Amino acid sequence: MRPARCDPASGFWFHGEWIPDPYEWLENFDDPEARSWIEEQEAATHRILDAVTGRERLRAEVARASRYERLSRPVRAGGREFVWQAGLGDEKLMLTMRRELDGRLETVIDPNTWPSTEALVYAVPSPDGRLVAFGKALGGTHDARIEVMEVDTGLVRPDRLRGSNHMDAAWRPDSSALFYAALDDGKESIYEHRIGSDAPAKQVFGGHEDYWCSVSVSECGRYAVLYQWHFVHANVVFLLRLADDELVPVAATMQAVNQVQVVDDELLIVTDLDASRGRLCKASMRSPTEWHTVIAETDDTLQTVAGIGGRLYAVYSHAASHRIAVHDVDGRRIRDVELPALGSVTGNEGGGVVSGVTGSWHGDEVWVEFQSFVQPLSIYRYDFDVDELTGYHVPEVAIDAVTHQVWYESMDGTEVSMFVVRPKDADGPVPTRLSGYGGFNIDVSPWYSPVHAAWLRSGGALAYPNIRGGGEYGREWHEAAIGTKRQNAFNDYIAAARWLVANGYTTTDQLVSRGNSNGGLLVAVTALQAPDAFRAVFCRAPILDMIRFTRFENGRTATVEFGSPDDPVEGAYLAGYSPYHNVRSGVRYPAVAFVPAMNDKVAPPYDPVKMVARMQADAPDGGPYLLLPLRDSGHDGGTTLAAVIEQDVDELCFYGWALSRNHMSSG
Repeated sequence: MRPARCDPASGFWFHGEWIPDPYEWLENFDDPEARSWIEEQEAATHRILDAVTGRERLRAEVARASRYERLSRPVRAGGREFVWQAGLGDEKLMLTMRRELDGRLETVIDPNTWPSTEALVYAVPSPDGRLVAFGKALGGTHDARIEVMEVDTGLVRPDRLRGSNHMDAAWRPDSSALFYAALDDGKESIYEHRIGSDAPAKQVFGGHEDYWCSVSVSECGRYAVLYQWHFVHANVVFLLRLADDELVPVAATMQAVNQVQVVDDELLIVTDLDASRGRLCKASMRSPTEWHTVIAETDDTLQTVAGIGGRLYAVYSHAASHRIAVHDVDGRRIRDVELPALGSVTGNEGGGVVSGVTGSWHGDEVWVEFQSFVQPLSIYRYDFDVDELTGYHVPEVAIDAVTHQVWYESMDGTEVSMFVVRPKDADGPVPTRLSGYGGFNIDVSPWYSPVHAAWLRSGGALAYPNIRGGGEYGREWHEAAIGTKRQNAFNDYIAAARWLVANGYTTTDQLVSRGNSNGGLLVAVTALQAPDAFRAVFCRAPILDMIRFTRFENGRTATVEFGSPDDPVEGAYLAGYSPYHNVRSGVRYPAVAFVPAMNDKVAPPYDPVKMVARMQADAPDGGPYLLLPLRDSGHDGGTTLAAVIEQDVDELCFYGWALSRNHMSSG
């Protein structure tokens, strides 16, 4: 493969030191020379991956694990039921509707009729069921724009909303207006748009360049619940009283993570204020800032509480898998809900924890979402009176594999938990994919992915350590690996790799390391720090230049997690592990596939491109180092199921190729 042009004059000053950046020119994807080099690298990678023996079998396995009927719980609005649905042959989920209970489903929005690069990110019916506000994104699922459709006619209204990167929407109870979060002039705010109005949307909350916002409307319809977030570390919460548009503070200082639900004339507040693993408080609407504890902190991490049918459904993370406990209104624990297996109920992709237990305070339906490493996202009904969970939609693509949890000791003696998933008949060391995250208060709990299923069916195993920096064990666990303590996460991950080998689960020659986003940074750093611990690395959508990550718009506010390059102490710490600046000549690094999402709005897509150029030039004794661009894809991958399937096949082919290579072959 042709080496990238090296520009020795390119670089920048960093706290008084000149830092060379000879591949900075590759950041400009509009440059014909940069495009040509990327295309050459991509072609060379595909010559390898396309020739892997068994590629067609892997494609069939991934398709088998991917193509199943999908169905959401019904969302009721205006006497109608709205349902997300996809059939075996559908490339994208569509929004459908039935006009009466047990009526036939009609299509409302079918993104399968759109260009393949357009994605339907969300859709929110108005309370009267006549309109749907939906987010459409191009080349990924970020930076969506809200449009408003008339349900009965299918016409998209001329309403054009203010700002960009429109987040999920919430309606006024009379369906006259829409609240939404959006960026405008570099600042994120909550706006209110009046349906049919040509006037610019009114800013009602927010407006800070370092904070992002979210919004919901209470079940009673009297309040909009407004959040302003300091990334995922803390938030403030206000209520907008819809009768007179007065702002009412609930949590007015940025010192904890809070979730708020309005229940009649009271507030339910899940908080980690003075409770690292979370507690539930109540407050009266007469004194919303005066809280009292109703469910105290325990050894498990309280993630969410949903008030449904006059009871409190609390979801806990118990050693990184989830439990549901039912409490009465005063917080007394009534019982636990028996779940199908070890798995997950809540979700968190960086925008705060979202409960998988839903229903209304004055209703009697309780819906539970559940998934595991071997079972896709499934929908259940819970009947409190008979204490029974009944399947509403459970896809029939479960995998015959065994999940168990182990504990191991990190380098400083900290005990860390890890999920290990192996084929049911596995005996002795088998090829194993180690994955982690370790950041942003996000927990790694059991979750289903088709690429997991295909890997397991091919005889491979999965390992997921719950390393520090994540949200599995509360605020202290998260904060144990932020800023100048980030090395704890890297040490935990390297220790997991060595433990798996030492305890006979796999061998170093059978161990692949895989990370996405912050996990991509994790696997890159650990490959450079412990190159002997891994046979191969799949580094997807990462940040790799920790000295200048704040130049990328969506990384600018991540200093609360990583530390600031502008600070002399934090900057020196970041430089000490920044992958792009710590490639050492003469070291035999493992084979690495660097995988940029070319439409990424979250992580800089040029970082993996520059990293390949640097490693090919500076560390030729190891590797090889492959560039695998995800075309027409955002941070979360392709916009069609077919595109995601091909991306998964490429990933599995990389594993097969890397593990079958002669151990002493050079890059």
